[in-house]
Amino acid sequence: MFELSSFMIPWDSIFGFFSVRSILATIALFFLVVAIRKRLVVGDPYCTEGVFWRGLLVTGICSIIAVLVFQSVANFAFTSAVSTEDPIKMLHRGHMMAHHSKPALAILFLTLLIGGGYAFSMIDTSLFTHMISCTVGIGVLEEACKCGAALMVFSYYYRRRGVKMSLSPFVIAGLGFGGGEALHYFSTFNQAGDGFLVYLMRAWWCVPLHLAWTLAGGSLIVRRFSGVPDVGSFKGDQWWALLACLVPPIVLHGVYDAFCFHNNPLSYLVGVGTLIWGFAIFARSAVKKMSWWHWFLLLTVASWLIRGCDAVLRSV
Repeated sequence: MFELSSFMIPWDSIFGFFSVRSILATIALFFLVVAIRKRLVVGDPYCTEGVFWRGLLVTGICSIIAVLVFQSVANFAFTSAVSTEDPIKMLHRGHMMAHHSKPALAILFLTLLIGGGYAFSMIDTSLFTHMISCTVGIGVLEEACKCGAALMVFSYYYRRRGVKMSLSPFVIAGLGFGGGEALHYFSTFNQAGDGFLVYLMRAWWCVPLHLAWTLAGGSLIVRRFSGVPDVGSFKGDQWWALLACLVPPIVLHGVYDAFCFHNNPLSYLVGVGTLIWGFAIFARSAVKKMSWWHWFLLLTVASWLIRGCDAVLRSV
């Protein structure tokens, strides 16, 4: 199950992308994206094909680059803090520099927290420890970056037209990040010699999970702020209110990854629950002409068939 979670991969692994399995998995991923795009365009008059594909490209590139950059910064900050001869003195110095600014202090705290969480996610430890570290080190970072990408798409393509509420940018951001991450992982799977079913699971199981987590967070944000907020005008506690809306998908994401790290079958339960929640929102708001259970049943049956075949092949 490790291949179906989030994990650090080297930059040069992208050169292993060009293989038959990677190309076939990319085609399978493309069909999934096209199917969702058709339903999204039908339900949202502002989500034209141009907006969808440009938004998909922008959110995929920006959110993944942001995750990689913030991961590196957080890991560097955490490593520096714990490797120095007097980490307490170093942290105190950072606090003194940031104490005049609450945002700076919050950024320092979150950077060290995420760096520590990601570091502990990569070591062999207990399930409970991984649940905490994956939630903090992976869930917070990835869900925040996807949310930021969605808000950017909304601001550029929707707010300028006077639209105050739409979940389509969150669908686009979830697909963009999940799809871009899948393409990067395909190259890693090729170097590791994984079977084709692992590729399909990453395309047809993990990408919809990213979409569902992002959409769940977007739905809570819209409900909390009575529309999609303009973060450019945020003050004080509004940032914490925004982060609070992301807590449920952050926790689900982190717990799912922790279960995957330990090959715990409860990851299936978390995944299925996430898909039910996400695609129920998807059906209500974005694709009114498509029953949510149609999408959920299709994805779940396909995913479980792939998982079953993979388990059989691994036992042979």
